[in-house]
Amino acid sequence: HEAKDSQRKAVTGVLLSTALTSFLTGITEPIEFSFMFLAPILYLIHAVLTGISMAFTYVLGIKSGFGFSAGFIDYVLSFNLATQPILLLVIGVVYAVLYYVIFRYFIRNYDLSTPGRIEGEVTDAVTSVDIIISENAEKILAGLGGGSNIKNIDACITRLRLTVNDVSKVNESALKKAGATGVIRLGGGNIQVVVGTEAELIVEEIKKVL
Repeated sequence: HEAKDSQRKAVTGVLLSTALTSFLTGITEPIEFSFMFLAPILYLIHAVLTGISMAFTYVLGIKSGFGFSAGFIDYVLSFNLATQPILLLVIGVVYAVLYYVIFRYFIRNYDLSTPGRIEGEVTDAVTSVDIIISENAEKILAGLGGGSNIKNIDACITRLRLTVNDVSKVNESALKKAGATGVIRLGGGNIQVVVGTEAELIVEEIKKVL
């Protein structure tokens, strides 16, 4: 509601698609990247609200497990095993209103440069995400010894699964600087690199240059 009239239609389409992805799968990076660099104060508010919501669920005794990234699909699959799952929905609705009111107040009163508010901007809220993923993929590829060192590569939910020609060329320090949280050597040139839920996107970028 705070985007310029000339850009509102384009922004609405982009944000609705990223919001739907976040809701269903729990992958929040695309929508977070759309404002965290343009308006860091909003990300700080987001972090505080997230922490408070977790405290509320703990105090109220709400427990709901998840196998992927805590989206609606996980919620449905674990519904019968959860404790007070309906109450979790109530908190979600309350938080949706809180986010809307607080974010809109800060965007309007502090003239924050969120998507659709920069004059002449060709708005695409996921552009920053694409750039970051591409840059990370380049760094990870270098940490793996370059494209010539990779026999094959694939991804699961949070890991890159690959076979390399020479394991001695794999630089764990460089991989961790690129955002990897762990490197698992399985023997026979088989390597797994833990990178989080962006694994599939990173593999797609790497495959473009192989």
